[in-house]
Parts: sequence; C-alpha cells; structure tokens
Amino acid sequence: MAILTVYTKLLDKTLDGARIIDMGSTKSCECFVLPRDKVTEIAKKQPHLQRYGFYILLGRDKKMRNVAYVGQTNDFTNRVNDHKQKKDFWDTALVFVSKSNEIYPSEALYLEYLGWKAAIAAGNYIIDNTKDINEPPLSEDKQNEMELFFEDIQFLTRFYGCKVFDRPEALPSEEDGKVFTMVQKKLNATSKLLFYKESKRYVIAAKSQIAFREKDTGSKCIRELRAKVFADKKMATRKGDIYELLQDVELPEDGSSPSGAANFCAGTPRQGTEDWQDELGNRYPSEWWSE
Repeated sequence: MAILTVYTKLLDKTLDGARIIDMGSTKSCECFVLPRDKVTEIAKKQPHLQRYGFYILLGRDKKMRNVAYVGQTNDFTNRVNDHKQKKDFWDTALVFVSKSNEIYPSEALYLEYLGWKAAIAAGNYIIDNTKDINEPPLSEDKQNEMELFFEDIQFLTRFYGCKVFDRPEALPSEEDGKVFTMVQKKLNATSKLLFYKESKRYVIAAKSQIAFREKDTGSKCIRELRAKVFADKKMATRKGDIYELLQDVELPEDGSSPSGAANFCAGTPRQGTEDWQDELGNRYPSEWWSE
C-alpha cells in the first residue's frame, strides 16, 4: 500500500496559527491556513499567495452556524483586504495555489465553480456567496486537470478538519428506507420518495424534480414547505417549470403521508397510493408496507 506523507510548515511556530499544508513533491497543490488577525502580516511574506488560486473563508454567524465563502483571485494579499472590510463572519482563510504555478485565470474560475458546486451540494455550511457561479468555458483537458487539482483541495481541506465539501454523515439507524418513484409524464419529471417505516419519516430525495405552479393547492404545511424550498437557491434550482432538489427534503409531521409527498412534488392534491411505485412497479402500498 502506497504511503501518503502530508507536510505542515508552522509559519508562526504555533499549532493553531498560520501554516502551510501540502503533500510533497508529487503534488502541486498547497494550502495556506491563515487566521484573520494574522492574514495581512503573513500574506506579505509569502510570494505564492500573489498567484492565481482558489480560497475559502470560514467562520460562524451570530447563531453559531458554520458559514463559508468560496472565491478565486490572482493575488490573495490584495483580495483579502476587501473581505476584511465587508465580511465579518470569517476567522480563517484557506488559500490553495499551485507550487508549479499551473493555475491561470480560466483555471481559477473553474476551481471556484467546482468549489461552489461541491459546497452547495454538501449542504454542510451556509454559503455566503450572494450569486450563483456558472460553469466557465474551459477545454476538456484543462477541466480534467483542474478536477484532479480540486480533489487535492478537498483532501487538504479535510486534513485541516473542515467538512465544507462533505455531506453530513447519516445518523446511525437500524432501519432502512424504502425507495418509491413518482413520474409526472406531462412535465417529464421524476421524483424519489424515501419512506422510513419505523419512524414514519417521509423524505423527498435530492435530484427529485418538483413541479412549479404559480398557485399551489393542497395542505398548508406542504404549500409552505414548497415555498421555502423554491426561495432557497441552496435547496433547489429552477429549470423551466421544474425545480430540481439539491438536497433531501423531509416532510413535516402533519404532511407526512403518501399523498402529502405527492402533493409536495406536484403542487396539487394527489392520491399518493396511486402515484408512488416501488422498484418492482408495485403501487403504494406494496407488500413491504403491510404489517
């Protein structure tokens, strides 16, 4: 088994202060860990921080929730001054650059896109970016290079102890969810329902396609949940008359039923026992649901 050695250089000779983390001569990516109160002082002494790169600002809001901002820059020593003036939440910056100087403007933009997309999908942090980041044009070869580079960014981020790119681990449970599918043929939309029989939990799975309607009908709690999901770009993205979920959505207790789940996906009252099918094509309820 190959051994991976990770090197840490303590820039201010303290274990929780500024430092550089990298994976040796076989990897180009290196990570600068910069506490807010020392970022200006340290950055001026590190010429690598004046290159194109990708960075994450980490901290907590007033409710003690984890918050992150992802970005790209051609010179972090200048960019950070603006963030110190306009963003109060962060206390640490992680800055990723290439030791071999292989990141240029287009590559930095692509890394920013990959980082934003991964952080949104993970849903582990509140992402402070105010605008969606669209995929920038980049050749297929360069995309492959930057995706490999981003894998190293993810590794070093985990090594530091940050899980901004990692989906929260599922809570230990003895019960398995049963998967049901609902298809809305007119919209060409497919939704997935995870039902947990013992705890009576109904969860609409990430990537499910949800119909958008100007005026929802059905139960109040489902209407309110749909409105909340549609308003949050971290929970769903719109594609015409369909919203695609970016994360799992659990139904509230008073809306937890096959029909409530179908109502959530369609925006109108539905007969859930007719809409949901299991993997064998059986309508809800199948034999799996019987006591």
